[in-house]
Amino acid sequence: MISCSHTTGYAIEALVHLARQRPHSVTVREIAESTGIPLPYLAKVFQRLADAGIVESKRGYKGGVRLVARPEKITLLHISDATENGCRENPELCTRPGGFREAFRQSCRERLSAMTLSQAMDYENQTRAAIP
Repeated sequence: MISCSHTTGYAIEALVHLARQRPHSVTVREIAESTGIPLPYLAKVFQRLADAGIVESKRGYKGGVRLVARPEKITLLHISDATENGCRENPELCTRPGGFREAFRQSCRERLSAMTLSQAMDYENQTRAAIP
């Protein structure tokens, strides 16, 4: 099932922060402190993102996480698919053909696939600039 849960929202917010630091690595702790996302929760989100190949992590001195691809190559659908586990746990919710749910799910997937992390960064920059 496609949804924009807190997890996906947190993932996008954290990745926007991380993308601003490119090409440098940033610790998950630094991202948590900067965004206000709870560290244990964010660590789990980053594990999912690493499993999906969106970020890579390095331990030790100069360690941290970094984006694997450029922000304009990462779609919000890729992020959502990496962080949401509803379809993995209940595949029948996502494979039922026809009806409103299928149409809604397909519409959401199309919209998420049309927007990149780079565009999310631009939107956030515009929003910040508009706030006095």
